[in-house]
Amino acid sequence: MLSMLVRLYLTVAGLLLCSILMVQQVFPYLFPDQYSASARHEFVGELTLLRDRLQGASGAELSLRLAELNRQTPGRYNLVSSARLAALPARVREDLQASGTSSDHVSSEHHHIYLRLSGGEIVEIGYTENDFPIRYIAYLTVFAMVLLGLMIWLQPHWRDLERLRETAAQFGDGDLGARARLRGGSSIRQLCAYFNNMADQIGRLIQSQRDMVNAASHELRTPITRLEFGLANLADTLDDRVARARVHALRCDVEELDLLVGELLTLGMLERNGAAPSLEPVQLAAFLRASTGVSAEELRIRSTQIEWAISPSLEVDVEPRTLRRAFSNLMRNAVRYADHTIRVGAEIDGEDWLLVVEDDGVGIPAEDRRRVFEPFYRLDRSRDRATGGFGLGLSIVRQVVERHGGAVHVEASALGGARFVARLPRRPGLWPGRQRGEGEDELDHSFHIQ
Repeated sequence: MLSMLVRLYLTVAGLLLCSILMVQQVFPYLFPDQYSASARHEFVGELTLLRDRLQGASGAELSLRLAELNRQTPGRYNLVSSARLAALPARVREDLQASGTSSDHVSSEHHHIYLRLSGGEIVEIGYTENDFPIRYIAYLTVFAMVLLGLMIWLQPHWRDLERLRETAAQFGDGDLGARARLRGGSSIRQLCAYFNNMADQIGRLIQSQRDMVNAASHELRTPITRLEFGLANLADTLDDRVARARVHALRCDVEELDLLVGELLTLGMLERNGAAPSLEPVQLAAFLRASTGVSAEELRIRSTQIEWAISPSLEVDVEPRTLRRAFSNLMRNAVRYADHTIRVGAEIDGEDWLLVVEDDGVGIPAEDRRRVFEPFYRLDRSRDRATGGFGLGLSIVRQVVERHGGAVHVEASALGGARFVARLPRRPGLWPGRQRGEGEDELDHSFHIQ
């Protein structure tokens, strides 16, 4: 807003200055007759007295009288020579011939008035507007008044625009109930009405989508549990090895479906501004080692090792259950694509701390690095669910990091694969106005069921 006011003021002040300079410097040449008549009218008294004083004088007598006059005002009166008269503008010579007087604006400060005597001599009256400090103080006063007028006029608009900006920021941060509330006479009232209508439409669409996903996920839980129970009982009653293998494959599919439902519930609860984060100080090295979500047996089968680079004394404030979920998602992603090595590091960076998880796998193309955090987005080489997952894990990572007031991105790793870097504040500020909602228990449950 301040930059807008500065630009508006500079534009108005610049145009005002240009107009003043144009009036002073250009108008005398655009309207010479009017300015000449005005000058002669202003000096009509002095010209009359001067004509009477010099009447009948010529030659040395005329020069003597001019010298006497110049004792009072040095350099004001001068006799114009024939060569100087020939050099005057044609307009001035024509005026002298017609009316006996004329004027010439040498500059905005310097002016000349010419008087033709009865003997044909031309007397020049030169004067300078010596008002240098007062004139520029007047200009500064004008510009200050313009600034004051702009500030008075812009103040209500500024206030209303600032309220609209804050509302838009709240809406963009996920507060779907944020609406602009302005006074009835606001000049941007119609704009706010359009914004509120748009926010209502977007809020209804997003809330409807979230409600549908959450409801479908909840409704799927019961039949999935029944399927798991039924398949487990069926496997116990079968003696045929082939049939048992098919039942086992079906149970794996049901477990995969249960995992998907759990991730959908987790993502839905993180996107819903319901659960209030509960921050706790943790010893980061021990906390992360216990939160990998990857067993030693799985690492052994995949011939993968984890390299740790975290100071044992590093302590930060986090929400343990959500950060545990985000870190385990990063680790499972790294284990899925790593060839042999995963490196985990954490370090202090000013008021923030960095969590880094990288691997020596195939990496992520530069054009896909921003989209991998979108829900259900999976790379082309990861379409197989056996290796590619559902495309929700990294989206949950982004939601958790942003929940802590941080940001996450992916880049190329020195190991050859992908390098995920999460920047989080050491003392994160909580989301304003968040209250413990009805979905918090479900959020806790969704972290434990998988």
